[in-house]
Amino acid sequence: MKKNIGSFLLVILLIICSYFFLDKEIAVFVRKTLMAEARLDIFSANIPDLLFPIVCAITGIAWTAYFYFAHKGIIDTRLRFFQLVAFTVPFAFFLKSILKYVIGRINTRFWLLHPGFQDFHVFHGNKSYSGFPSGHMAVFTALIIALWRFYPRYRPAYAGFLSVLALALIVTDYHFLSDVIAGAYLGLIVHFCTLRGLSLMQNPKQGNMTL
Repeated sequence: MKKNIGSFLLVILLIICSYFFLDKEIAVFVRKTLMAEARLDIFSANIPDLLFPIVCAITGIAWTAYFYFAHKGIIDTRLRFFQLVAFTVPFAFFLKSILKYVIGRINTRFWLLHPGFQDFHVFHGNKSYSGFPSGHMAVFTALIIALWRFYPRYRPAYAGFLSVLALALIVTDYHFLSDVIAGAYLGLIVHFCTLRGLSLMQNPKQGNMTL
């Protein structure tokens, strides 16, 4: 419990520090340097938001694989992995959608066009007010942490993927740094809470994380 509280307070501190001292400075730097030289704004603006269909595909594949192994009576790492992913990926997407609407933080590109605009529009989350937290980081962190737990052999690749994703979201001015931090932590929370819930369902007396 102390570790959980400590990590939560640390993440909150990082988000606050990023919001006040780093977010907008990084966004302006990216726009004036990287965007101007590599024309990343034009390239990234033409990329459709595929997060929802990706979540649907991952969830569908995970449930299909889970029921296949369960039907065959195969209870091993694969079964537990697909069961966890089938819950965590859509749950992370659902929670980020709620938080985006409730918090209503202005997104990076809209702020760059309207730097004097109010940062938060509580309960008015829409396309322009949907920056916090990053849904991509939340969903993919939930997925990658499951891979990290059950298939540890490729952990360097998992860490590299999340690092590249976080950097890409920032250097394309798709998200502020604090959005990315919050999204990653949301994915972690979803992973461990789901893991705990599934463990309690399987072993209600002890509640050990036996997955």
